[in-house]
Amino acid sequence: MATLRLCELVAVPAVAPVTLDVAAGATAALAAVPRVGTATARVVAGLAAPVAGRVQVGGRDVTDLPPLRRRIGYVPAGGALLPHLTVRRNIAYGQRKRERVREVADTWAATVVERLELAPTLDLRPHLLSEVQRFRVALARAMACLPEVLVIDLPAGIPDGGRLTDLVGRLAPPDAPGVAVLACTADEAVLAEVGAQVRVESADTTAEAAR
Repeated sequence: MATLRLCELVAVPAVAPVTLDVAAGATAALAAVPRVGTATARVVAGLAAPVAGRVQVGGRDVTDLPPLRRRIGYVPAGGALLPHLTVRRNIAYGQRKRERVREVADTWAATVVERLELAPTLDLRPHLLSEVQRFRVALARAMACLPEVLVIDLPAGIPDGGRLTDLVGRLAPPDAPGVAVLACTADEAVLAEVGAQVRVESADTTAEAAR
């Protein structure tokens, strides 16, 4: 059964509905112009209401639930790190209202920091990091709470030409099938990595709904 299921989802008016299943441990891409990709990522994460359609996580309909109850990790475009917090506190920020996973998540967050090679940066603030380091911190923050689904808004692709599949492959908890990953992007390098894709038609693009 799909861990993430988009059912005829419309995030922006006049855009074709999206139907997509992403299994645990799998990565899929929503190929769309940036405004549509960002809007869709925000709807899936629960930061905006859809025009139409439903979002399901692990068989639960989460369309009307707030972000904290969806079990979805979200990496916004640019990372959106809090500039006044260190890397360590940025990563821990998302755990504050998720007490039920705190004991497990603390250990898992340390594992993510190690896998993403962020230990030397933990006491730095975001403005001292490279672009790729900021992206990795945003990934670590999203994954620290053990989500079932990870949604990544990537309008311009991975900073410094990194590979999405490499980074995502580091984020599967031990003895677990991994998270379902949805990348919303227009970047051809990212799309070339991901076999499962849906191309979204809109006023800005004439792409076909795809493989």
